[in-house]
Amino acid sequence: MDKPESIRCQTCIMDTSHFFRDLDVTAKKDLQPFLKLKNFTSKEMLYKEGNSCKNLYILLSGEVKIYQSMHSGKHQIHKLVHISGDLIACDDLFLEHHGSSAEALTDVSTCYINRNEFLKHLNKKHEIATAMMRFMSRNINSYIRHIANLGQKNALARVASYIYFLYETHLEYQLESSLLHNSLSRIELSEMLGITQRTLIRSLKQLEESKLITITKNGFLVLDIDELKKLSES
Repeated sequence: MDKPESIRCQTCIMDTSHFFRDLDVTAKKDLQPFLKLKNFTSKEMLYKEGNSCKNLYILLSGEVKIYQSMHSGKHQIHKLVHISGDLIACDDLFLEHHGSSAEALTDVSTCYINRNEFLKHLNKKHEIATAMMRFMSRNINSYIRHIANLGQKNALARVASYIYFLYETHLEYQLESSLLHNSLSRIELSEMLGITQRTLIRSLKQLEESKLITITKNGFLVLDIDELKKLSES
């Protein structure tokens, strides 16, 4: 409320973000003065691999892909950030330079805080450090599962795993819509799963013909979550 009315948020992301909402009021008040708003257009880079780590971003709206560039020129997508309140660049927080790139898949709105300021607050407020460790642990588990998908599963199981992950994330954030939104193109999704585009399309068609999902314009509708889970674990 100390900010001018023209740039004042009706609801602070710290009160709704799954990362910040359990912090006590004092911790939130200490961080709020350092939050700034920044918007990105579709295909705009938030930061690039090798750039100096300057900010921690908090997603307000839109979707961001995090990836590394391969020698072949392709991108290996590590994760998608699409839930309001999710953190972007938290994996690089303790590094001097970014180990990956972040690109807006859609128009994106963020709050951000200077990395050095945030690190100061980590040292002063143990509950902020605890919340950060919890968030990063969840990211590590996601990476481990992604690596297992690439190394141990066939193409159909990889595609099923991705859709089941979207479903699990949906439930985790208590989202009510039954449509699982997917902003990745077929090329991006095939690169993320380590399969060819033709194999991806064939696998999606097989899941649809088996009446496990329905493919929609903007994502997927799950018809049989139990069978989809079994297939994703095969």
